[in-house]
Amino acid sequence: MKKYEKEAFFKTFGIFFATLMLLTTLVASFYYSEQKHIMEEQIFSKMKSFTYDFQNYTFEVDVIPYDNTVDELNLQPCDRGMCGYFAIPSTKNSMFKVIISDKEYKTQLHLLINKVLLIYSALLCAIIAFSLFYSFYALYPLRHALYLLESFFKDMIHDLNTPITSILLNTKSIAKTAPSEALERIELAAKTIASLYRNLEILHQGFIPKKGDVDLEKLLHVRAKLYQKLYPKLTFIFETEPCIIHSDPDSIARIFDNLISNACKYNRKNGSVKLSNKENSVNISDTGIGIKNCRLVYDRYYKENEKGLGLGLNIVKKLCDILAIKISLESNAETGTSITLLFSKEKMA
Repeated sequence: MKKYEKEAFFKTFGIFFATLMLLTTLVASFYYSEQKHIMEEQIFSKMKSFTYDFQNYTFEVDVIPYDNTVDELNLQPCDRGMCGYFAIPSTKNSMFKVIISDKEYKTQLHLLINKVLLIYSALLCAIIAFSLFYSFYALYPLRHALYLLESFFKDMIHDLNTPITSILLNTKSIAKTAPSEALERIELAAKTIASLYRNLEILHQGFIPKKGDVDLEKLLHVRAKLYQKLYPKLTFIFETEPCIIHSDPDSIARIFDNLISNACKYNRKNGSVKLSNKENSVNISDTGIGIKNCRLVYDRYYKENEKGLGLGLNIVKKLCDILAIKISLESNAETGTSITLLFSKEKMA
């Protein structure tokens, strides 16, 4: 099961199981109360029979002065256990006090509790089995829909690569003979689609890091160049210094692309994007609209407005976790968003 399938399964199982358990517990509680009442009525009936012949039952009996305040119809707790009070027909001044010892009463009560627990345990097993069956049954349409979606996703990614590659190759070829601003915009748009394609490919297939030397200063400038052309009204500020790290170059490029793209996409009109690196850290900050809920930004498909797919920061977080990069984010509506990446100090220069 995949993560979202497990989440759906456990939520369905938990809600259904908890509901049935609550209902069963209430029924068991009522059943126990009723059975206890029946048991006490049977004991009381035997006590009454005992007052006629005083044989066959292990009860104790006392003759006490008649007391019209005692309940003569039900079993009552007393100092030596449980007692039944019965009038003596031949006299009005005395009555029988028939006693079942506390030990004997508790023995019968424990037998009843064990009986109820046995039934409750059997029902619990049945509820677990039924809840599992129901959860798997309820999960089937979701799994089928997800299978169709993933099949479509896989085919789309496969079919997307060919036209993107063709557009990039042809625009570069034409640009050599007849360069134009319109052609440059087409190439930039194709590169943007190509970046989205690589993001989708990472989501679907995952990747195995191929580590090598990465010049953070150079990579920041190279990846920012594309967005400088796409967003000419934004001001790009660079505060960089030479720094070589040992990591996966393509994955670092994907991280930078997503972060710079967000910094541009959600910026204010005529705002700025600042890119800086110092020692083993990189900071990308903007003067944008900020993020309302920073705790949810790494969740897949989470977005706070109509722009984007809600995949960028989820991919960034996934790549950072794989490459052991610590990512921290600060954001508010007044100053914008600042994201810092802290790289491992392995082989740095």
